[in-house]
Amino acid sequence: MKKLLVLSAFCLSVGFASAQSNISNLTQSGDENGAEVTQVGASNASTVLQTENSNGTIVSQAGNGNNSEAQSAGGENNVSITQVGSLNSSVTLAGENGNTSLVSQDGAGNRVRQELNAAGGNALAIQEGDNNKVVQNQGGVGANTTYAQQLGNDNVATQSQEGENNAVYVDQIGDGGAAFIEQAGTSNNLAARQEGMTNSMNVSQNGSNNFAGGENDVLLDQFGNNNNILLIQNGNENAAAVIQAGNQNEAVNTQAGLGNNSRIQQLGARNAATVTQSEN
Repeated sequence: MKKLLVLSAFCLSVGFASAQSNISNLTQSGDENGAEVTQVGASNASTVLQTENSNGTIVSQAGNGNNSEAQSAGGENNVSITQVGSLNSSVTLAGENGNTSLVSQDGAGNRVRQELNAAGGNALAIQEGDNNKVVQNQGGVGANTTYAQQLGNDNVATQSQEGENNAVYVDQIGDGGAAFIEQAGTSNNLAARQEGMTNSMNVSQNGSNNFAGGENDVLLDQFGNNNNILLIQNGNENAAAVIQAGNQNEAVNTQAGLGNNSRIQQLGARNAATVTQSEN
């Protein structure tokens, strides 16, 4: 990288209870720029705007009440956000092809929202803690990938994709999590796993030649009690594979179109499965 800008903001309270608030606003124009922002303390905020291509952004926040927003207007940019603490929030926006964004949060009450509106993008969100929420939207011609992992209680993951050859991965380990996945287009694939109690999964695929837990990927898996899966596929040549291991699980798969197939496997007591296949 031809340019590197490092900003360090520290909030320290020594001998008294008052807190200091840091704010960092950074704008870079041109290609191959690098931005690094480090904030340690409470009530910090960081905003990074990069307008061209092949730029890199690294933001690290440790403490409570942090807020970070990164915008990449060009292509082939890399964004990495790390937040450790409570009440953190991060928003990442990318507008051209080949962008990659990773948000990692450790703590309670964290939220992530990422939007990549082009082709060949990667959006990753990892949360460890309670009451976290992930929202990731990808648009464009296709070849996008979203991944969300949540470790803890009361997590919610919502992922939406449009186009062709997209992939969605969701991994929830904990209680009370919910996953809402929506894909529109052709030749898309999704895989999700929920391990714990009181999880629910609502999945929708609109288009042809889509796979829900197929094409040699992991299945739509649920391990635990009181889980349920609702899968709706509209189009031709779609496939679904569901496995549930535990008690009181329920799986519903509705397929509308031609040449579709569905496989559901349930291991345990008091499970229920419903498969409906029809022509459009």
